[in-house]
This record gives sequence, C-alpha cells and structure tokens, in this order.
Amino acid sequence: AVTARLKWTGAPGVELAAVVQRQDDVAQGTVADGVAGAATLWETHAALARGPFGLRALYAQWDLDGTGPKALGRDKQKGWYIEPSFKVTPKFGVFARLNEWDNEAGDASDSKKKQKDFGINYWPHENVVVKFDIQRQSATANDDGFNLGVGYMF
Repeated sequence: AVTARLKWTGAPGVELAAVVQRQDDVAQGTVADGVAGAATLWETHAALARGPFGLRALYAQWDLDGTGPKALGRDKQKGWYIEPSFKVTPKFGVFARLNEWDNEAGDASDSKKKQKDFGINYWPHENVVVKFDIQRQSATANDDGFNLGVGYMF
C-alpha cells in the first residue's frame, strides 16, 4: 500500500488533514485476480476545539477496482459525519452527530443511510470518559438504539 498524508495544526485547537491510500490488492490475495483488484481510499477531516466548544467533521470515500465490487455496486463507497460538542462543566458535556454513508454508491439505487446521535459525556477523571448516546437511523437503515461506552486516555 502507498499512503500520502497531509496534516496542518498551525493554530491552537485546529487540525486539518487529508489522506490518500492506494492498495494494489484490497482482498490481500484471498480473491482471484481481477475480481477484487486495487482500491483507493480518500479521507479528509477537521477537528476544532475552542474553550468548551468542539467540532469534528470527516469525509471518506473508497474507489474499488475489479469486477466483483462493480457487480455489487460497491465499487464506490462513501460517507461523512459532523459532530459539534459542548463541555457544560469540567465533568459533563453534550454532543450531537449527523452522519450519512453509502456502501453501494456505485449502483443506481438509493442505498444511502443516515443517522443522528445525541449524547452526553461524563468525565469521572480527566483521563476517563463515560459516554451515552441515542441513535436514530433513516428508514432504510432502521437500526435505532443506544450506545454506552468508556474511554481511557493514556
């Protein structure tokens, strides 16, 4: 695989980045030549933090060569999200996330999925976060639910 990265962090609390990765054999030899083929990943993201406010956003896209992905409409896969957040107190914060993805963007059908998340963060220690969110997906995805997670920074 060949990877090119560009990242800018020239201002406090700002990160802007882009990555391009090219793989000659995305299936790593598990599929006959020509069926899976090569693939290129394009990704760009931004992360901003100003006092209690935060904003993260990402866009990514796969372009897959080969007859296998093309036959399934999976020769193009793409998605994005945007996530604003606000730290209400040093121990408590809120966030929302809107994202959209399409794992079969190479076909003519509407296979796009959408999801909205609304959540809270609680930091019992400055390096530990407990996260809870409720997710609502579009009718085509139809996977509403909730998530509970724990993070540790070391």
